[in-house]
Amino acid sequence: MEAFFSNIFSFPTIIFTGLLLFMCFYWLLAIAGLLDLDVLDLDLDVDTDVDLDVSGFAGLMVTLGLTGVPFTVVLTLLIGISWLLCYFMVHFFFFWGDNNLFNLLVGSGVVLGSFAVSIPITAKIIKPMRPFFRSMHNLEVKKVIVGKTCTIRTTRVDKSFGEANLIVDGADLIIKVRAEAEHKLSKGDTAFVVEHNKDENTYWVEPTK
Repeated sequence: MEAFFSNIFSFPTIIFTGLLLFMCFYWLLAIAGLLDLDVLDLDLDVDTDVDLDVSGFAGLMVTLGLTGVPFTVVLTLLIGISWLLCYFMVHFFFFWGDNNLFNLLVGSGVVLGSFAVSIPITAKIIKPMRPFFRSMHNLEVKKVIVGKTCTIRTTRVDKSFGEANLIVDGADLIIKVRAEAEHKLSKGDTAFVVEHNKDENTYWVEPTK
């Protein structure tokens, strides 16, 4: 037990130990209802059934296969797996002496290596979780969209055709919209989203004027 505590509270494992303790504290507060579950979440692509522009950090996360579940879950898994890898590497291979510079260089390599290896492992773990979180996220997005104002992006909108843009939490969404032909909605017009058609995954809209 003494060796265990010595390993987790010494460099390089202590870096992941600190991060893991932070995440454990976060989850305790979230479970107790003292903190929102999404307080650390980012606006990432989560495989919704609307089109979402993805770039920058979000694009990198998509490329690495780390989307489809809440970012807090991804972060917890990344840190937890990195901590395990780093701990066992230190436990079995950290046999060098008191050369502090050498320890710093190799320890830094262990930290980077552990984190790098944790990425594909985390991607594999979250893959089967995606359908569950996708259904939850889609439901939340659809609830938010109804009542929003959108901008028509097609030349016409009728009972069988039409698309529109709207902003949800900073993300630019493209949704399929439908309307009565008599409304004569066209590109550039603004409209209210009044209802979601679950069977066709379309949104009925009405002109704002």
